[in-house]
Amino acid sequence: MRQIATTVVLLIAGLTVSCSSHSERPAVAKATASPSAADGSPGIAPSHTAKVYKLGDTLDVDNGDFEFTVQALSFKDSGISSLPGTLKAGEKWATVEVKVCNTGSEVFSVSPFPWSLAYEDGARVQATSVSGAELPAPEYPVDAKVRGDDCVRGNVPFEVPKSGRAERVLYAPEDLEEPVEWMLPKA
Repeated sequence: MRQIATTVVLLIAGLTVSCSSHSERPAVAKATASPSAADGSPGIAPSHTAKVYKLGDTLDVDNGDFEFTVQALSFKDSGISSLPGTLKAGEKWATVEVKVCNTGSEVFSVSPFPWSLAYEDGARVQATSVSGAELPAPEYPVDAKVRGDDCVRGNVPFEVPKSGRAERVLYAPEDLEEPVEWMLPKA
């Protein structure tokens, strides 16, 4: 037990050190035009009253190290076929088409794992690492490097309950203090 407690304390200390290396909060703001590296707008930092955006809205993000835009373009939770045995009973596939564009000059990596779906009852579903099978193309890459003035777009898959429907798409990379959210239209 003492070893577990020591490990937890060391992990928390490591997270505090790694997170405190940024002197400013990341800035997130709705883009006013199409993504452009020349747009030097500083944006606004998210707060506890952070806005929930509409699908398709482009957001400018500046975390101090990287500048990029991010979009949740579309959501689909019906009509996605599945190979037998890939889902648990009572589950179905859902996908969110997303796009991230590097508007700065520093290369960074993207993956589907900062993306999740939020339900009205507080449940959250993380992106799955399943790829291929019969999931809609193009698939969002698991680990892709994005150079300046380049974009990555694709579908992020989720294993979701057959009953109910997600109400929001969340994007929460480690460098953002709170998630960016897009509201999903009612079915």
